Amino acid sequence: MITVTDAIKYAREYANDFYQGEDIKNLGLEEVVFDDEANEWRITLGYDSHRFKIIETAPNTYSAIGKFALNNIEKETLREYKTFRMAAEDGGFKGMLIRDVG
Repeated sequence: MITVTDAIKYAREYANDFYQGEDIKNLGLEEVVFDDEANEWRITLGYDSHRFKIIETAPNTYSAIGKFALNNIEKETLREYKTFRMAAEDGGFKGMLIRDVG
């Protein structure tokens, strides 16, 4: 049986292989679970997406044009999460799932 550290290492390697050329940023470990019934490690990795969330903030009341000032718009980078299913006996890849963190 592989160790949890090996399962994490293999999941990172798969993520880097799968997203090769996509320049994923800030790949990090988010969650580790061992599923006894399936005899597998479930390793969740998160990374900064290429997608953004637009945030509209309140208008600037001190603006020279006062109440007619436009709202400020900011972009926030979204994180995406993937759960890698790794066989406990040999570290073989069993699947990758989208992890919704809502």
